[in-house]
Amino acid sequence: MDEEDPGFLPGADAPVSPEPVPVPAAPMGRGFWAVMTLIGILILLIIYAQVQGITRPVSVNLTGTSWTLDSYADAAGRMVTVNTGNEVNLSFDPENTTTLDGYAGCNWYSYTYFRYNTTMLQIGNGTSTQRFCDDTGVMQAESAYLRDLNNTSVVRFRSGQLTLYDATGKPILIFKQSSS
Repeated sequence: MDEEDPGFLPGADAPVSPEPVPVPAAPMGRGFWAVMTLIGILILLIIYAQVQGITRPVSVNLTGTSWTLDSYADAAGRMVTVNTGNEVNLSFDPENTTTLDGYAGCNWYSYTYFRYNTTMLQIGNGTSTQRFCDDTGVMQAESAYLRDLNNTSVVRFRSGQLTLYDATGKPILIFKQSSS
């Protein structure tokens, strides 16, 4: 007895086509692997550049720049966002490379500073007006801000943001660059 053809069903007019056979992929040539290697190297360079930007402070000339406070460390050391409507700012004098001044929310202030190198600075003698503001929240924030300013040891700049750190390396003031 003859074996039946599995591709042909009895009573059907035409044979049923078998499952499609997969076509093997073309072998990956040297060009493909060279391109993949270059892409991998590019990705590693991008990652390395990002990490270096985070870990290695960027030198910035602060003379003549103005900044608006975004957040500060409160008395417990927690970072607190500045309340809307309570603008606190910092300016580095354009004429004098050792003076910074600004508005702390209720009072105006002015301090001297000394730069040890491109990232380390010490805030020195300062003075501020002695106005009393009715809003106790503003007065508390101002007090914390001026305390943090006095405790600044290191300054780092990245992407339009100025971060001031204390001697332990903890961020205590974060500013955004002012447009003016």
